[in-house]
Amino acid sequence: MKRFDARITALRSVATGYRELRYEWPADLPPPSPGRFFTVRAGGRYDPVLRRPFAFSAWSPGGAGEPAEASFIFQVRGRGTRYLAELDTGDTIDVLGPLGTGFGKPRRGSRPVLVAGGIGLGPMLYLANALSIDARDGLCEAPVLALGFRTASLIPDVAMPEGTVICTDDGSAGYRGTVTGWLEGYDPGAPPYLYACGPSAMMAAVGAMAAARRAPYEAALEQWMACGVGACAGCAVRLRTGQYIKACVDGPVYDGNLVDWGAML
Repeated sequence: MKRFDARITALRSVATGYRELRYEWPADLPPPSPGRFFTVRAGGRYDPVLRRPFAFSAWSPGGAGEPAEASFIFQVRGRGTRYLAELDTGDTIDVLGPLGTGFGKPRRGSRPVLVAGGIGLGPMLYLANALSIDARDGLCEAPVLALGFRTASLIPDVAMPEGTVICTDDGSAGYRGTVTGWLEGYDPGAPPYLYACGPSAMMAAVGAMAAARRAPYEAALEQWMACGVGACAGCAVRLRTGQYIKACVDGPVYDGNLVDWGAML
């Protein structure tokens, strides 16, 4: 973990209300693994007071004199994200990271099935690209990335792995219906290893499918992580045992089969 000032290398609109921001990654920090996150001071020195957490959506090593880059996709929703959306290439952001626990590797011979809803696309996209490399090396079957959106205008204009499944609630693009509706009828052709990030109802539905299929399930928890380092306990998540974990330090990636999804609905 390190706090650093990062220069913005690109900032663009990728869908209605969504932006992709790329920034320089320090040479003395290793690449962040998929599923981990960072926080940004999204405003002036004291306003807003709290930093904003974001998941990595990509990382590139640079080369030929160019620095490494990290990127994230965010929705413009409030004061902090509006501040970020109004920045320009060349501006700097105050970054703290990488933080939290990332995704684990699937079992050899299993089919990674990645499910994302809305802004959950970012970490799933990063993971899908990493697992595609593992699949080429024979460490797992080729991953399948399934993305759910309300309508076509919310589908981000970003590069997606070959075979990505698009689902829209209104049928304006791809499969008509929810991403979990598509998943119910999907045959992975190999033992599935489930990963998911998105709204709680979607995560709960994936959890029910994982339990029914007795499949491993790694969930990237979308909790509000105010401090990002376990100090405030504002991101507590209830487990099926009745115990609680802190999403920022025990996660955000956690065994989805252990989470009490009913408590999050």
